[in-house]
Amino acid sequence: MTEKPNLTPLDWTIAGIAALAEGGIDAVRVERLAKQLGASKGSFYWHFVDRRSLLDAMLALWEREGTADVIAQVADIADPAERLLRVTREALEARTRGIDVAHAEAALRSWAAQDATVAARFVRVEQARIAFLSGELAALGYAPAEAQRLGKALYLTLIGLYAARRYASELADDGALMAVLEQMIAAAPR
Repeated sequence: MTEKPNLTPLDWTIAGIAALAEGGIDAVRVERLAKQLGASKGSFYWHFVDRRSLLDAMLALWEREGTADVIAQVADIADPAERLLRVTREALEARTRGIDVAHAEAALRSWAAQDATVAARFVRVEQARIAFLSGELAALGYAPAEAQRLGKALYLTLIGLYAARRYASELADDGALMAVLEQMIAAAPR
């Protein structure tokens, strides 16, 4: 086997998320990832103490790139409607770093259902996502309770769209989610 030079922790982390998206948490195995990356297990252990540290890195990358970075990218946009539209368009991207987003999110949810530590982190991420949506809707003039309700509705619609992408692509209509958001923006009390 010819080993790939200079694999980084990020390379291993992305490979771990891809394996998770394809086969669930049980597919994230050091030996399998090493073979896929054309590397030795020693390369893995150069960057990670153990499998758990890889799993932690996977969660950290998902949380950062799938939530914190997306929100940070729109922070300088003055209009809350445009911030909502941008974040929603970003959330609708089918692939990130070559990984199917819908499959990754579903695998993460399944993992969270099996592991209380992951579930707690997942809840925190989902709360941050809903808080962002709700905050932007409040900035459009919705009362706080209504903004919270609509933010949850928008987020749950996205989760449903991700689920449908996995088994019924004709049902997974990105335009439907955008139409819901556009109606919320148009109806905003501003």
